[in-house]
Amino acid sequence: MTVSMFISAVVGSPIFAGTTPKLQKPERWTKRPKPSDFDQPILKAIALGINAPSPHNTQSWKFKIVDEQEMLLYVDENRLLPATDPPSRQIHMGAGCFIETLIIGASSLGYQTQVNYFPEGYQSQADFGQKPVASIRLKEGGAKDPLADYIYKRQTNRKSYTAEKISQATFESIKANAGKSHSRLIFRNEDLTDLKNIFYQGLDIESRTYRTNEETRRLFSFNEKQRAKKRYGLSMPQMGYEGLTKTIVELAVDNGNPKKWHDPKTIDKSMKSIKKAIDSTQGVVCWISPSNSYLDWIASGRDFVRFSLSLCQFGMYAHPYNQALQEFDEMEELSVELDRIWDVKAGEKIQMMVRIGKSKAPYYSYRQHLQSYLLE
Repeated sequence: MTVSMFISAVVGSPIFAGTTPKLQKPERWTKRPKPSDFDQPILKAIALGINAPSPHNTQSWKFKIVDEQEMLLYVDENRLLPATDPPSRQIHMGAGCFIETLIIGASSLGYQTQVNYFPEGYQSQADFGQKPVASIRLKEGGAKDPLADYIYKRQTNRKSYTAEKISQATFESIKANAGKSHSRLIFRNEDLTDLKNIFYQGLDIESRTYRTNEETRRLFSFNEKQRAKKRYGLSMPQMGYEGLTKTIVELAVDNGNPKKWHDPKTIDKSMKSIKKAIDSTQGVVCWISPSNSYLDWIASGRDFVRFSLSLCQFGMYAHPYNQALQEFDEMEELSVELDRIWDVKAGEKIQMMVRIGKSKAPYYSYRQHLQSYLLE
């Protein structure tokens, strides 16, 4: 995610360091739908599924209810990211994230789930939002997935992580706990300088490319009132800013004033700030799929959710650094370098790359009201 918008010279001062209050249960239900508010099993499952992560927190999902136990899932063509995600690969990974979160959540309601991909076919971008990505049907029975306990705890955490090194053994335990994966997972906890440099360069390119930076600006909310009304997209607290620092940064960009947002001086200062989080990286995980089809995109999103929930069980968080994987021209050189670093074979595709670690709890992000996702 770009950071070219939110720092002033004073932000780095330790006197402005804030603290994040502990999440109270009432906040969860003011920010996200409550499953018990719905009678139909499929709506209860959707209320759990929309806790999934999505690119730029777009929540690019829409649903058609077939009956009390079945739905059709579509990507929302009005929430695509044409500048940063031209093929909509990451948007479809977000659909996979929703599917897996719903499946895991539904298990806690006493349901197993049947997923049928692309029930009406899926051939090109003309199908995005017009044809369903999947049909999802609930059936009574089945055991609760242990990862269901972590659906509300999972959050993208962009704060600096602790200096605790993530061991290979810890990674293997997290991976085993997540279960079978469609994509190949690779972990690195040594010699991370090259990856940290790519994280930084990718963010810098996205921030200094006007169309990509502008796309992100339009997704931002600049105070809590805006966040409560919009309920999707990004914000300063989601970027890791808190307390008085958050307030100063929000004021510094003047409610998203484009002139200030795109000012090279703003970008310079924001990149200096974000480097602290990058430098705190102690472990990186990469997902490499066997090909790069629509199904690979969705399956990789499902993989990511299971791994993220497993991380929570180990008291850890994930922060995706996917800028260098984005398929626009300015990122091509970094993408080639990443393929070299991760030894990607012909036909394979890096779908996601994240840093993992321990940190203070992040800001709890909003989700839209459930009815706003539903098609007539």
